[in-house]
Amino acid sequence: MQVRLGRADDAATADGTAILTHEQAKDAARAWVKGLRSGSAPSPALTVNEAVDRYLEARTAEGMKAVYDAKSRARVHIKPRLGSARVSDLTLDKLRRWRDAMVHAPKRLRTAKFATTVNTREVDVSDPEALRRRRDTANRTLTLLKAALNWAYQHQLVENDRAWRLLKPFRDTGSARVRFLDATEQQRLLDTSDGSLRDLVAAALMTGARFGELSRLTVRDFDRANGTIFVEKSKNGRARHIPLTVGGAGLFDRLSAGRLPKSALLTRENGEAWKPAQYQRNFKEALAIAKLESITLHELRHSYASSMVRNGAPLIVVAEALGHSGTRMVEKHYAHLAASYVADTIRRTAPDLLLPSNGPIPMAP
Repeated sequence: MQVRLGRADDAATADGTAILTHEQAKDAARAWVKGLRSGSAPSPALTVNEAVDRYLEARTAEGMKAVYDAKSRARVHIKPRLGSARVSDLTLDKLRRWRDAMVHAPKRLRTAKFATTVNTREVDVSDPEALRRRRDTANRTLTLLKAALNWAYQHQLVENDRAWRLLKPFRDTGSARVRFLDATEQQRLLDTSDGSLRDLVAAALMTGARFGELSRLTVRDFDRANGTIFVEKSKNGRARHIPLTVGGAGLFDRLSAGRLPKSALLTRENGEAWKPAQYQRNFKEALAIAKLESITLHELRHSYASSMVRNGAPLIVVAEALGHSGTRMVEKHYAHLAASYVADTIRRTAPDLLLPSNGPIPMAP
């Protein structure tokens, strides 16, 4: 049996992983033989494709959330460039180049299922916000790849984790401006939506639930007596009951009337439960008709939370409604909307200047 444990350092400097000195090669050979004898030898032939697939298979069996997103991210960003590479051949430089290339790659757009080419759009990386978003995407994908490779390392499928352990994510990428609709804009969006899309939008605005949580709701999850919706599976694994307003209770009462307990609560016009991407085109059209900024359905969750904060709800209550285990994320995104001693004091004591169209600026009395 023959395997390649690395390359000699005749033409390049040894890195201890892919390029080995004579002593490092002997150590690697001894470890390989020892592994063969114990039946737990890592496999130098393990590819990135295999590592990612086995990781996702294991995590799915464990109840991993957002599997669809992880598989899609791996299919688009990881497998085309790294999939066929052996994990044992990965180097810090190769991974860094892959990470950086994602920043400058064209943005993929929605493409018809049987299209022969993928629709893309060039990214203007001179725009700070566009650059931040691309780096954030690269970081999220790097997190997935490292999770898969770490899983392989922890399960003794690979010998060394140095290459990806040393690669750090881009810094300062998580400061996106949180977008939300005020009460008037929410009503305009509802007025320009219709049918099943209107029900989906209304449910998102009146529960703050994620799309995946909404799409999994069944008739029995609506508690008519207590006016609540039960979210059994959430992103962090915590179930929660969401109290509903009168309007929210009326919505779900109508949607559940006369239907079987296990039926999907929110459905499309054909009666089937919503799936990812099926609402996007009509949702964008509704936003355009309402003359609203282009936002995602997920950002209706921000609208729900911001409305609560502005109306005086304590941040811990908002965190509980959103399904967060603490207030950190709520404080990060919504604390500036809450009544604040600091903000009130600044508004009361800071200079308040009037700016006329012409002439000097008078000080306010």
